[in-house]
Parts: sequence; structure tokens; C-alpha cells
Amino acid sequence: MEIRFCSICNESIPDGEFDAGRAIVARDRAQHVACALQHGVRMGGTRSWLTFVLALGAGVISVFLLMRELQRPEGPPTLTEVPPVVEQHLAQALRDSESRLDAAISTQGRLFKEEFQTSLDARLTQHGATVKDATVGAMDELLRRSSDKLDSRIRTNNDLIIKLHQRLADMVEWKMSIQREADQLRRDLDAASQREPVAPVPAEEPVTPAVEPTPEPVDEAREKEIDRWIKRLRDSDEDIVFSATIELARLKALRAAPYLVEVLEKHKDFYARLGAATALGELQAVGSVDPLVEALNDKDDLVRTAASEALLRITGQDFNFVSGLTKNERIRIQKKYRAWWKDNETEVRQRLDQPAVTGESSK
Repeated sequence: MEIRFCSICNESIPDGEFDAGRAIVARDRAQHVACALQHGVRMGGTRSWLTFVLALGAGVISVFLLMRELQRPEGPPTLTEVPPVVEQHLAQALRDSESRLDAAISTQGRLFKEEFQTSLDARLTQHGATVKDATVGAMDELLRRSSDKLDSRIRTNNDLIIKLHQRLADMVEWKMSIQREADQLRRDLDAASQREPVAPVPAEEPVTPAVEPTPEPVDEAREKEIDRWIKRLRDSDEDIVFSATIELARLKALRAAPYLVEVLEKHKDFYARLGAATALGELQAVGSVDPLVEALNDKDDLVRTAASEALLRITGQDFNFVSGLTKNERIRIQKKYRAWWKDNETEVRQRLDQPAVTGESSK
């Protein structure tokens, strides 16, 4: 028979105490029920209260078994109900235990919260000023850098706006000069249509042989000006290149078309390419049709639109090319232009009196 000792009072516990419910075994430790109750009340805390509850439960069971044993009749055993007084005492004991347990948990939580708040306040008092100063300094540096970047972008945008205004002014002047030439040409045509017809030569009079028309004299000043502007198409300043495209269109310098095509195909500045495409359309340069068709897929939308308008002036065809088309839609229109140009190039050249020369596409 194994002899066990109470882990609280260190007294031996007979086996009968366990059978009667006056002793319990918790976590391999033997304890008197009374010792466990007293120890749980003295210690407090969550674990102690749990031990107290277990001990109390064991005590209740012991009381119940003892009363049942005392009330057992000598005759055959019969089942009896627990007296109401015992049930009341048990319920009250359980309520007291729950109240004490809740109070202990609430007290421990409140103490932990107060200790944490005190520690947090101490840390903020010690380091708060340093963190605040560092945060404000970082924010000031970030705002300064952002302000510098914003000022730089504003200056860059202002310079670009000034250039755009200058180019728009040049384009307006170019348009007005073209309009003046068109008005003068219209007046010349009206004057020619109002002339009286020449009287026919009588049949009896000898007809004088036709005299070959003398070629018109070359305007040397105009040719020199054209050469000067052609040379400026290769200037490093894109503004000068753009102005050169405008002036060559104003001078109706058809011989400058190959140089304008070179600008359209190779120049990096989109305004220079825009001016070249517009000038080729004004000149109705038949030899520039293929490069203009390629320009329908230029990376800049303004250049693509100018190339479409130039093709319309030369060929009379637009194939519904508008701004904002996708790349696949532009490629389909390019194929239509190439197919149409293959069948109608000779007719367009005859209409515009521009026979094919070396270096240009022809059938």
C-alpha cells in the first residue's frame, strides 16, 4: 500500500480519506480538501482560484456522499433526493467562487494596464521630443525637395509654352501668306477670264509660223533664297528647321521636296516633322507619297494628322484617317493607300504635271 502525504501540511493521508472525498489528487499531488481551500484563499490569483474551485468541488462531493451515507436505511438501498438546504449551500458556494475569480481577474488586468500606461508615458517623455524633431526635420526636407522639383518643372513648362507660342505665330503668318497668294491668283484668273477673245486671222492672209515660247527668266533671287532655306533644313536648331519648312512651302519650292522628305523621315523633333509633312502637302509633291504613307504611323499624333492632310491634297484620298486611331487601324489604311497609289500614280503625276524622276517611285 502506497502512503501519500499532503503537499500543503505534509501529513500522511490514509486511503480512506480519498474514498471518503476528504482528500484529492491534483497534478500528481495529494492534498487535504481543507488544506487546498485554505491555500487557495490565501494565495489569490487565477491559478490559485482554479485550485480553490477544484477543492471546493471535491468538498461538495464529499459532503454529498457523507450525507447520503448517513441517511442510508438499514433495509435495501433506495434513491433519495438531495435536500434543498444542501443545494442552496452548494449554489451559494459556487456563486462566491465565481465572484472571487472575476474580482481577481479584473484586479490583475487593471494593474497590468496601469503598469503598461506608466511605462509608455515614461518612454514617450524620454524620447518624444527627439522623435518629433526628427519627424519635423524629415518633413521639411521632403517639402523643400518637392518644391525645388516643382519649380524646375514650372520653368521647363514655361519655356516650352514660349516656344509653342512662337511656332504658332509662325504658322499663322505662313497661313496668311498662303492666303494672300491664293487671293492674288484668284484675281489673276478673274482678270484673264474677262479679256475679249482674239479675232480669228482671215483665211486669205498668210499664217505666220508659231513662235516657240521663250522660257521664263529664272528668278535668281528666289532661287538663292530657296537654296538658303534648304541649307537651313539641316540646322541643329529645330526652330530654324521648322521655319525653313514654312518658307519653302511659301516659295512653292518643289525642288526642295527630297530635302523635306529627309526631315520627315529622320528628324527627332516632332515640330520639324510636322512642318515637313505640311510643306509637302502644300507643294503637292508627288514623289513624297510613299514617305507620307509611312508617316501615317509616326509616333506623334500631330505628325500623323499632317501626313494624312498632305496625302489628301496630293491624291484626293483620305480613307477616313482621323486622330486617335489604333496602330492596327493605321496599318490597314496604309495598305489601302499603297494599293490605290499603285493603280493611280501615273494619273496623279499627269494631273499635277510631275513626271517620275530618278530616286522617286514610279510604275
